[in-house]
Amino acid sequence: MKTYIIKNSEKAGFLFCLCCLLVNITGCKKIVEIDQPTNTVTSIQLFTTDAQANSSLAGVYSQMMTNSGAFTFSNGGTDLYAGLSADELSSVDKLSKPYNYQFETNTIQFDNPNPYIIFWKPAYHTLNSVNNILEGVAGSTSPQLTDSARRELNGECKFVRAFHYFYLTNFFGDVPLALSADFNQTAQLPRAAQANVYTQIVADLQDAQSLLPGDYSAVVNKERIRPNKWAATALLSRVYLYQQRWKDAESQASLVIANTQYSLTAPAGTFLKNSSEAIWQLQPNTSIPPYSQYAPIYLTAKAIWANLTPAVQAATLTLPSIFSTIYLPTYYLSPQLSGAFEPNDLRKKTWTSAVTTPASLAPFNGSVVNQFIKYGPNSTVINNVPACYYMVLRLAEQYLIRAEARAQQNDLAGAASDLNVIRNRAGLPNTMAASQADLLAAVAQERRVELFAEWGHRFLDLKRTGKAAGVLGAITSKQPFNSNQLTYPIPILDLQNNPNLAQNPGY
Repeated sequence: MKTYIIKNSEKAGFLFCLCCLLVNITGCKKIVEIDQPTNTVTSIQLFTTDAQANSSLAGVYSQMMTNSGAFTFSNGGTDLYAGLSADELSSVDKLSKPYNYQFETNTIQFDNPNPYIIFWKPAYHTLNSVNNILEGVAGSTSPQLTDSARRELNGECKFVRAFHYFYLTNFFGDVPLALSADFNQTAQLPRAAQANVYTQIVADLQDAQSLLPGDYSAVVNKERIRPNKWAATALLSRVYLYQQRWKDAESQASLVIANTQYSLTAPAGTFLKNSSEAIWQLQPNTSIPPYSQYAPIYLTAKAIWANLTPAVQAATLTLPSIFSTIYLPTYYLSPQLSGAFEPNDLRKKTWTSAVTTPASLAPFNGSVVNQFIKYGPNSTVINNVPACYYMVLRLAEQYLIRAEARAQQNDLAGAASDLNVIRNRAGLPNTMAASQADLLAAVAQERRVELFAEWGHRFLDLKRTGKAAGVLGAITSKQPFNSNQLTYPIPILDLQNNPNLAQNPGY
């Protein structure tokens, strides 16, 4: 969101960088042309053809995934920072990145730049983009912009807007609700109550459901890289779950589960591009190192220890500096998460990899460290084509949403049935949980080991269920636990330039 008052040419130049959309790295034209706002309404590009409008929207997805080669919440930042805020991830070198370490230790300071750089700025940047497209489509009278294209553009933009506000409100609480590309309307917006933000999210997703196609025919090779009706439905089921609208959450999840174009795969195939489990994925751009797949870059080592022969492992253990550079990721799975898997869980076998550290390498000193390999090693690129796309929405979550919603409605058999689908896929027996309380605990456990290091599910689950203080407060590195840290600080720049904003408690 653009909340700055232009006072001099230096700030105006800075604002221009924030407000102008970047050239689509994949070769498309600029996403949307935006004149620098002063005291006038921002200029909107009026689209004249389907191709022009679709190029603009493709640019939005490219920017979400690439961020011009920088780290952002939509290309892995949520996995990392929410994972550190929860009990999923720990850093190898805790002193080299002090701002990141604040998330791990529950000591985020008000001047930490990462909430702004990773979450706030890129989210409002994209919101401005889709608001521009929505207004550009609405204002166009060109007969070459077809009705079918208008419908799909409107639906996708509203989906993207809902998606971004879901994360903004869950990380920051009450947030400015910018629904216009008019700088004069958005620059001084106050924070909207979270309930109102959710009302807008639901409205946008319901519109997206009615506007979007039910398949992927609009994409070359029918790749699952643009959201369709079922992506909107899947996100809506999650939103209803967060609102404790159990019946509605169950209903929406059931619609997705019943759709035959989606099916669970073996764990090894889950994160492959266009997996049958994928409802929506973001496509990496191989022209921008490191292929815009930041989750494996930070959470997966350069080489997998298990691939070495015993002789090479033994030799490498004598070289701790080389070991830590090559065989340890920047961030590894916390002891709490590593110990959460049941014996014989295929998810731990397939989606994590263990490495025994050298005895001389402090602070590990011979202990076993587990890492994230859901997307495979960093080098999983064949003929310049990634084997995996970045998973955003997938079918397994829908089963877990429905299981929780059913348990909350006392449909215990239905909840157990959905849990068993997920457990059996992971090679585990049916759940033994029978009571409502036990089933809800079983759902939380399955969400923990199924969705780990994906889009902040664990952190947001602990927050929405009221269990964050009890679970996270028991971790030594997070003590003394401060519940204010469950909501990130509003960025200083926006507070300075918008007197209608107020800081979150505790900052």
